[in-house]
Amino acid sequence: MLLMDIFESIYRFFGWWIIEIDIFFLALLLMGGTFLILNKKKWGRKFTLAACLGFVFFGIVPIGLWSIVALENRFPKVEQFPTEAKGMILLGGSFDEMTSKARNEPAYNLTVGKLIRFVELAKANPDLVLAYAGSPFEAKMGQIEFKALGLDPSRVVFEQNSKNTKENALQSALLLHPKPDEKWVLMTSAYHLPRSVGLFRKAGFNVIPFPVDYHTTGKYEPWFFLGLRLNLEAWAAGSREWLGMLMNYLMGRSDELYPSP
Repeated sequence: MLLMDIFESIYRFFGWWIIEIDIFFLALLLMGGTFLILNKKKWGRKFTLAACLGFVFFGIVPIGLWSIVALENRFPKVEQFPTEAKGMILLGGSFDEMTSKARNEPAYNLTVGKLIRFVELAKANPDLVLAYAGSPFEAKMGQIEFKALGLDPSRVVFEQNSKNTKENALQSALLLHPKPDEKWVLMTSAYHLPRSVGLFRKAGFNVIPFPVDYHTTGKYEPWFFLGLRLNLEAWAAGSREWLGMLMNYLMGRSDELYPSP
């Protein structure tokens, strides 16, 4: 157990630098400047050049966008809702917590599309068992928004003791007691679905992956000069999913390295 904790700590440290690669490049730039000030020009030039090349590469090549495309295309779009499903689970993450608390009202982020789609399908399928997995804050905001959108919050089982997707899966299993012959629609943003499917399958759910809330066209567009900021944001979102899947597989939290349909 101690060895696994150490391994996870190492992953979190190095994984953070990979995900937040813009900060990594800034750190290189700072180190380069420091070496130049200390008159260590050889090392100063090397670190400064590495940082500049990194920023130029991410400013030109849309590698961040491509990492999202691969994730979003992993599971096919569901054209017709599966009537054999016992229930539908929506993963949280549609609200901006800091802004919501500051303004004392729900504030959305870029993934709110999945919440709207969940409400639409829940209203169209009144016999479904519904679940919303997230934090206490997410549960509070979800109740407000479900009611505002015409969905009775009493229909929804709120899993509100989780801090991440791994805990979402485990806590949802404790609440819903899934059986092998029961099918559960798992709904979240398409790029987040592969990692989520692996965790929920391991937790005992026979899931029907339901991708929604797309953020790309689904094509590997050669959009060079997409923009440094947008590409770095896409890289952060995509690399978090790819590294998460690798970590879940190595830690035994998922039986598949890259969960498939």
